[in-house]
Amino acid sequence: MNIQLPPPPPPPNGAVLTLLAALSNHSPSSSHGANSNHQQALQARDDALSSSPDAYGDLCCNFVRVLACPSPALLPQNELKKFHDGDLEMFMQVCGWMMMDSNSTTNGDMAAGALNNNSSMEAKKQQGMMLWNTFRQMSGLLLKNALVSPPLPKNVPLDALGRVLPGHRSRMELPPNYATEIKHGLLTCITDMESSVRNAASTAIARCCTAAVHLEKSLGMFSVGNWNELIPFILQCIVAGNEAAASTTTSTSTTSSSEEEQTKAKAESAAMGALITLRKLLEDIPNRLVKESPSSSFHELVPALLKSLQSPSDQHRREALACLNSFISPMPGSFVANMNEYLGGLSALANDPSVEVRQLVCQGIVSLLSMRAEYVQPHFASISEFMLRATSDSDASVALEACEFWLTFASLDEEACTSDMMEIMVQLFLQLLPLLLSRMVYPSDKIEELMEANAFEESGSNSDQDRAQDLAPVFHKSRTKGQNDDDDSEDDDDDDDDLDDDNEWTLRKCSAASLDALAGIFGANNILPPLLPALQEGLGHTDQWVREASILALGAIADGCKVELTPHLPQLHPFLLTQLTSPESIPQLRCIAAWTLARYASWTADQLHNAHQGGDPSLVGQVAEALVSHMLDSHKKVQIATCSAMGVFVEAVGELITPYLEPIYKIFAQALPNYGTRSRLVLLDTLSLMAEYVGPAIGEGSLPGMYIPPLLRLWNDIASHNPFDRSLLPLMECLGSTCVTCGLNYQPWALETFELCMSTIEACTIMISHEDDLGDIDEDMTDPIICSIDLIDGLVEGMGSNFAALVNGSSRFGPTFPNVLLSVAGHFVPGVRMSAFALVGDLARQAPSLIEAGLTQILSEAVSSIDPMHTAMCNNAIWAVGEVCVRCGDNSGPLQPHASDLVASLIPLLMGNAVDVDGNEISLSGIKENAATTMGRLANVNANFVAPELGRFLTGWCDGMSKISDTNERHDAFRGFVAALRANPHSIQRTEVDVGDAITSILFAIVSWHIPQSEIPSNLLNGPYKFEVFPSKFPELLASLRQLLQDLKTSSGEVWLQIEKHMPPNVQRLMKEVYYI
Repeated sequence: MNIQLPPPPPPPNGAVLTLLAALSNHSPSSSHGANSNHQQALQARDDALSSSPDAYGDLCCNFVRVLACPSPALLPQNELKKFHDGDLEMFMQVCGWMMMDSNSTTNGDMAAGALNNNSSMEAKKQQGMMLWNTFRQMSGLLLKNALVSPPLPKNVPLDALGRVLPGHRSRMELPPNYATEIKHGLLTCITDMESSVRNAASTAIARCCTAAVHLEKSLGMFSVGNWNELIPFILQCIVAGNEAAASTTTSTSTTSSSEEEQTKAKAESAAMGALITLRKLLEDIPNRLVKESPSSSFHELVPALLKSLQSPSDQHRREALACLNSFISPMPGSFVANMNEYLGGLSALANDPSVEVRQLVCQGIVSLLSMRAEYVQPHFASISEFMLRATSDSDASVALEACEFWLTFASLDEEACTSDMMEIMVQLFLQLLPLLLSRMVYPSDKIEELMEANAFEESGSNSDQDRAQDLAPVFHKSRTKGQNDDDDSEDDDDDDDDLDDDNEWTLRKCSAASLDALAGIFGANNILPPLLPALQEGLGHTDQWVREASILALGAIADGCKVELTPHLPQLHPFLLTQLTSPESIPQLRCIAAWTLARYASWTADQLHNAHQGGDPSLVGQVAEALVSHMLDSHKKVQIATCSAMGVFVEAVGELITPYLEPIYKIFAQALPNYGTRSRLVLLDTLSLMAEYVGPAIGEGSLPGMYIPPLLRLWNDIASHNPFDRSLLPLMECLGSTCVTCGLNYQPWALETFELCMSTIEACTIMISHEDDLGDIDEDMTDPIICSIDLIDGLVEGMGSNFAALVNGSSRFGPTFPNVLLSVAGHFVPGVRMSAFALVGDLARQAPSLIEAGLTQILSEAVSSIDPMHTAMCNNAIWAVGEVCVRCGDNSGPLQPHASDLVASLIPLLMGNAVDVDGNEISLSGIKENAATTMGRLANVNANFVAPELGRFLTGWCDGMSKISDTNERHDAFRGFVAALRANPHSIQRTEVDVGDAITSILFAIVSWHIPQSEIPSNLLNGPYKFEVFPSKFPELLASLRQLLQDLKTSSGEVWLQIEKHMPPNVQRLMKEVYYI
C-alpha cells in the first residue's frame, strides 16, 4: 500500500508568493489600487517567463514548488520574511495563524509554529489554509499555461500578423534540469490529500503531454515517451488504492489505528489523482499513450483498472470505468486480452447505485458499438435488451446515454452491422419504437417550466427584447474563393434547432433523432407496423403535450417513410395545418406542427407538379399562408419556428412559391421592426434562403421595395447605437445574398448600402484604434468590418461593371475607397485580410479601375498573406493574385516586382512541405489547387516569371492541376504550365524525381481532364472505357497538350518506351485517340 514518491521539490521562494498574492487580485495596502497591482504582477510574470530560459525555468519550478507544498509552515524563515515584506496583508491572511503572538509581525519576529489552542486561532488557521490551497491551485494553473504556451523571447521581432520574423527563436525552451524537477513535483501532487491540488496537477500533466506532440523543441521532455516514470507511477498509485479498498472490505477488525486509517486515506487520494490523470491523458492523447508508454507497466493498467471497478468508492468506480471506456478507441492488446473481463465489469455495474457509473456503463457499450462492433456482435441480443431497459431508466441522464445506442446502431456501416443484428433490432421494435415515442414527450418538470413561460408571454409582460441567455452566439462565415468557393461542409443542418427552448442535447431530441435514423435504415415496412398504433393514439390524444410528441415523431420519420405515408398525407396534412392554426393549440404544438409541415414540403410540391393526376395545386399556397401568418404570432417560439419552417419549405419548393411572394414579403416587412433579436435572426436567415432558392423573382417588380428599405432602416437604427452589435452580421449577410440575386434590380438601394458598409468599417476602425492593446483585438471585434467587406463584394457581384460608377457616385466614400481597400488588405487581423482579398479578386474581374492606383501595395500585401498558418486568408490571397494576373493579360509590368516572391510563396504549397511556427507540416484542403491555378495564370502573363524554378515544383504543380474542379481555372493552369515548360524544357531533368516519374506526373495531370467527376481515377485505368472527351471550348489548349506530349515522347526516347510499356490499356487508348500518341 506504500507508494514510492519522487524526490520532494524544495520549498518555494517568497518572491513567487508575493507574485501569486498580487495575481489573486485582492485589495492590497498599496495606494495604487488592486487593478494596478494586478497589472504589474501580470507584467512581472510575463517578463520573468520571457527574459531567458533560466528565468523561465526558475519561475515554473517555483510554481510547482508552491503546488507541492502542503502548508506554509514548511517554508524557511527567510522566504517567509520575503513574503511578509512583499505583501503584508496577504501574508497575514495566509500565515497569520503561524505567529506566536499578535505582536510578532510588527516586531519582525518570523518564528513560526506555536499555535494557540483557542477556537479563534483554529478558525484563523482554517481560513489561512484555504487561502494557501487557493495559492497552490493557482500555481498549478499558471504552471500549466506557462508550459503548454511557451512564451516568445522578450523583444522578439514580429510582423503585422504576429509572426516571428525569420532567423529569430520562436518559443522559449525549458532547460532539462528544470523539466526534471517539474515532472517529479507534478507526480507528487497527484497524490496530494487536497482534491483541488490533485486536479490542478493532473490537468497540467495531461496538457503538457498533449502539447508535447506539437511542441517537440520546448516540451519534448514532457512527452509520454520521454517521461518514463509517468505510467509506472500512475499504476503504482492505482494498485495501492485497490489494496486499500481490499483491506477495507476484507478486514474483520472493528478497530484500526489512526496510522492505518491515514495510510489508507493517502492511498485512496493517490489512486484518485492517478485515475483522474490517466482519464485526462486518455481523453487527449489515447493513441500516443498506448504507443509510447513503457510496455510492462502499461499492460498492467487494464487489470488494475478492472480491479478498481470493485471499489466501494463511487468516485473510484466512475474514474476507472471512464479510463477503461477510453481504451476502446486505441484498443491496445492488453485491453483486447481482458475484453471478457471488461464486458463482465459493465454487466456487474449495470444496476450500480451511482447514476454517473450507470451513465458510463451505457457510454462504454455505445463506444464499443460505434468503434469496435465486432466485440458487441456475439452479445448483441443481451446487450440490446439491457439498453432497452436502460432507455427506460428513471434518471433521464442514464436514459439519454442508453438512447444513444439506437442512434449509433443506425450509423453503423454494413460490415459492422450483421444481418443477425438487424433481425434482433426488428424484433425489438414492438417495444423500442413506442418507448422512443414516449420519451419524446416533455418531462413533467419541463412542461411546468414551459407552461409558466407561455403564461408569461400571453400576459403581455414580455418585451420584444430577448434575454441574453436566449440568444446563441452569432458568427459570421466569410467568403472563401477559388477551389473552396462552394464548400459548405462546415454548414450545420439546423432544421430542428428551434424545436426546444435551448440547445442542450436531451433525451427527447435523442429519441427523435434515433427514430429518424432507424426509419432511414429499416424503412417503412419495419417501422410503421410497430409504431403506427402508438402514433395514431398519440395524434388523437386529448393531452396536447402527448399530441405534440406524436407530431414530432411524424416529422422524424418523414425521410424514411415518406413514400409509404403518402396515402395518409391527404388526411395528415390538414390535421397539421389545424394544429398550427387552431387558437386552442399551445405554442409548442404550433411550433412542432410548423416544423413537421416543412419536413413534408417535398410532398406539398409534388401536389402542384401532379395536379393533372389529382394532386391539390393549392397546397403550396396554403402552407405558405399558414406559416407566414403565424410569423406574427405573439409567442416568440412560434415566430421562430414558423420562420425556420418557412426557410426549409422554400428550400424544397423553390420557384413554386413565386406566385405567393407579395403577401409573404409583406409579412416579412411587417415582422422585421417588431421582432425581438432572436426571431429577427431566424427571419434574416429565411430571407437569405429565399434569395438562394427562389432566385431572381425576389428582385422583380415592386417586391424589393417592400423588404429592402426596412432592412436598411433596421441597419441604420442598430448601427447608430452600436456598430459592433452582432445582430448586424446576419442582416448584412442577408443583404449580401439579396443584392447578388437581385443583380441590377438592387441598384436603387446600392449606394445607400455601399455607404452603410463604408460607415461601419470607418466607425469600427476608429473604435478599435483606441484600444490600448491591439493584441487583444480578435476576429469577433472585427466581424462588422469583415461582414461589410463581404457585402461590398456582394455588390460587386450583383452590379458587375456598374460597381465602379457606384463608388464614384459616392461623394463621401468614393474618394477614400481605394485607401480603405489598402488598409483592410494590410489589416493585422487575418480574417479582415481574407475578406479583403475576396473583394480584390472580384474587383479585378468587374471593376479593375478601382484597384489600379494601389495595385503595387495590394500585391505586396497579398504575397505576404500567402501564409498557411491562416488557411482562409492564404486561400483568398492566392485567388486574388490569380485574378489580377488574368486582368493583366500580357502586361507583366505590375507583376514584375512581386513575381519572384510570389513563386517562392507558392512552391511550398504545391510541394506539400508548408510548415507551422514549430516546424510541423500543414495539410491544407483546396490550397494546392488554387496555388496551381495562380502559378499558371502568372506564367500566362510571363512564362519567365515561373520557368527558372520550374524543376523545383513541377510534380507538385501537376498534382495540383489534376485536382482543379473549375474548368476555366484548370485551363489557365495548364496553359501556363505548357508555356513555362516550353520556356525551360530542361526543368524536367531537374526535378526531385527521375525523368520517367516527372513525365508520368505530367501524363496523369493531362489524363485528369478526361476523368468523370463521379468516378474514382483508379477504376478507369482498366475495365470499361469511361474517359470523357476534352472540353470543346478549349481547342487551342488541346492542340498545345498534343504537341507537348509529342515533344516529350521524342526527347525522352527510351524513357518514354518504358512509360508506354507500363501504361494501362485505357490510358494507351486515350493517348492514341485524343493525343495521337
